[in-house]
Amino acid sequence: MPGLSFLSPLFLLGALAIAVPIALHLFQRRTEKVVPFAAVRLMHGAPVEEQHRRRLRERVLLALRVSALLLLAFAFARPYLVGANSGGAMPMTVVAVDVSMSVSGRGQFDAARALAREAIDDAPATHLVAVVRFDDHATVVAPPSSDRGAALAAIDGLEAGVGGTRFRTALSRAAEVIGPQGGRLVVVTDLQRGGWDASDEGSVPDGLEIVVRIVPAPEGNLAVTSVRREADGVAALVHNYGERLVRVPVRLAIDGQAAGAMEIEVAAQASGEARFAVDVPARGALLIEIDDRDGYPGDNRRYAVLDPPPAVPVLVLTAEAVLSNAGLYLQRALEVAGGDAPFEVALIDGRRFSASPSLEDRAAVFISGTRSLNREGREALAAYLQSGGQVFLTLGPDVDIATLRDTVGVAIGVEPDPVRASGGATTLVPADTRHPVFRPFSSPAAAFGDVDVTEYRQVREEAGWRVLARFAGGAVALAERPVGAGRLVVFASDLDTRWNQFPLNPAFVPFVVEMARYLTSGRQAQHTWTLPEAPPGHDGTPGIVEMEAPVAGGVARRAAVNVDVRESNPAAMTAEAFDANLTRRAAVARPAAESEAREQEAQQRLWQFGLLVMLVALAGESFLGRRAV
Repeated sequence: MPGLSFLSPLFLLGALAIAVPIALHLFQRRTEKVVPFAAVRLMHGAPVEEQHRRRLRERVLLALRVSALLLLAFAFARPYLVGANSGGAMPMTVVAVDVSMSVSGRGQFDAARALAREAIDDAPATHLVAVVRFDDHATVVAPPSSDRGAALAAIDGLEAGVGGTRFRTALSRAAEVIGPQGGRLVVVTDLQRGGWDASDEGSVPDGLEIVVRIVPAPEGNLAVTSVRREADGVAALVHNYGERLVRVPVRLAIDGQAAGAMEIEVAAQASGEARFAVDVPARGALLIEIDDRDGYPGDNRRYAVLDPPPAVPVLVLTAEAVLSNAGLYLQRALEVAGGDAPFEVALIDGRRFSASPSLEDRAAVFISGTRSLNREGREALAAYLQSGGQVFLTLGPDVDIATLRDTVGVAIGVEPDPVRASGGATTLVPADTRHPVFRPFSSPAAAFGDVDVTEYRQVREEAGWRVLARFAGGAVALAERPVGAGRLVVFASDLDTRWNQFPLNPAFVPFVVEMARYLTSGRQAQHTWTLPEAPPGHDGTPGIVEMEAPVAGGVARRAAVNVDVRESNPAAMTAEAFDANLTRRAAVARPAAESEAREQEAQQRLWQFGLLVMLVALAGESFLGRRAV
């Protein structure tokens, strides 16, 4: 039967505080002095007539004060009704249904629904039932209930989509639904081999019974795995995941208009290429489509955007514009960067920049000289870094060491006088070849070995700095550190051929381009998305997406959203392999009864009603107290 209980009953001891107003009431009672009057007509003005009314008011005030203290202790004790939600203690059967692309083949999802209905029918009569749908994400579509009809209706409403399979995500969400009372988890899936991703997080408690009901995979699947623009047309790859050679019809559409069709042969477990010799416009959208009756429909199409990506704006800051090579090599190296991340480069000297120091639209700033910066220019650069800007600073002869702290907003331990390399020259040695800047040089790793540096500044290794490269003698050559919300990268020599010949080395251009891409990561316009990643506000449907312009009055951008081709392989694991990949965790130490009590109290929130009534009592006490004065 329902009854009242408390999560923190010791707070009920606070109810003893009611002794205070009671004691004050008893000790401060006033007894009216009896005064004899000869004239009866004067009795109407005596206070004895109102004594009964005053005593009633005082008793009501006492009751309100006592009630307020009792209600306060009641609220802090966290009351709840035992048995008011007793269904939460019942064991549970959760049916997790795979709705990823790998169960979308012909007849597959009908089989999945049938298996899920059987799991509901087989659930013990004493169990609550719940339904979870999962692909890249896991969602409860039928909350725990004894209503089997609601669970069956939820299963009937499920459809296979184009998402990926993530077993850990599904298991973790289902375990949350089951909770500490335990129960049974039935996973309806095709056991897609790629469903166990090492980067996924999630586990199930020890003792939870897990049953796998397997949806048969199709015998094969055809998928468009890539589409690219070429000089003489369009090329696309089609992969055959089956065990026999097939002939595949392939169609090309540009901006929704048919532009070509052909049929190609694709060997078993291999890829075939379809090449269309067509005139491709500078802007537009491509679609490659194939016919595959038995496989997954979601990977029969692949999209691509032809629009050139908008250039990322960067600034090259020099000391003097009249110097022939000042910033020139940096500018040229950045301008030759193409592909999906071109740069719009502005070259400016310190005087012109200081006259109008605006950096709001610049994704990164490359500084080769600071001597001509005035106070406004230095403050603008320091504020840019603090607010999240990205700065690459060379420490060449045009950098004023005395004002460097004001320029970047942080002290740099650097000796003012340059150091001449012993032996006439030194070379660059990467200290962390895994850093994104050194990707082009990972093979061979010693690509910087041909760079001769004759002079550089001595940079002290201090806390907060990460050394990326050194000179051959061990001195710091390249280092980075955070500054406020931004990032500062320092090169200890120059990039204008005055202290070294690096700009004339073949490694210079890829180094500068990779540095710029590293500093501006996140600022490049993304043209292609692979599910489950999608543009903001997009519903996750493959296709061409119209995106908002990045700035007011700008040109709207388009992006292609495609399925993850890792989901296209119908190869399945065994039930034993599935079980071997399960991550188990120890059951929570807190008893199930305590967990249930906390859940019931959190749902009922009786303490809030107690506080509300207490406030009403205090308001009434305040009102009557003023009337009594």
